[in-house]
Amino acid sequence: MTNKRRYAIVMILCVFCITAFFELAEAMHLPVWLYFPVQALAALSLEPTAGLLVGLTNNFLLAILQGDASSLFYYAVSADVALIVGIYMRKDGKIKIARILPTLLLLIVTTTILSAGLTLWRSGGTLDAWSEIAAYDWISTFGVPHLLALFGGTGIIKLFDTVATGVLVAVLYLMMPKCLKHAPQTKSIQAS
Repeated sequence: MTNKRRYAIVMILCVFCITAFFELAEAMHLPVWLYFPVQALAALSLEPTAGLLVGLTNNFLLAILQGDASSLFYYAVSADVALIVGIYMRKDGKIKIARILPTLLLLIVTTTILSAGLTLWRSGGTLDAWSEIAAYDWISTFGVPHLLALFGGTGIIKLFDTVATGVLVAVLYLMMPKCLKHAPQTKSIQAS
């Protein structure tokens, strides 16, 4: 299979999964977004650039589905996921299992900071997802100031979302045919 064909198949599958994961999370009222598995899968099975492109498509579709163009600002979070997974999970072209936990922790921290920071900038810190509001309210009952409750509430949901994303990506990657997975670049040896 050619590299272009492999990229096209994986990226098209990931784009189709965007709405499926979004609708699943919405229909089941899950305390997660499930926006990130598709760009993480594309970055892991292809390369970070593929994850970035799928993430851009993801945020564009969310802007249309939710009727809110501010979803495009959150592309920064999608890009963060694609870059961290695509770059940090590999060494010399191979997935490093030992990097799963550090990757998940890094994703929780960075996506929390980016999401809460964008929410603070976009709406003055007014959350709009029911799960974030519930986590924010719970943290606020302990007398935590608004700013810390905003980051804490977002962080709690990011914890659940990142773990769900990790599980989904692992399952989807294991189910993916080998011909669609990342093919490490080999260095050609030339005779001198």
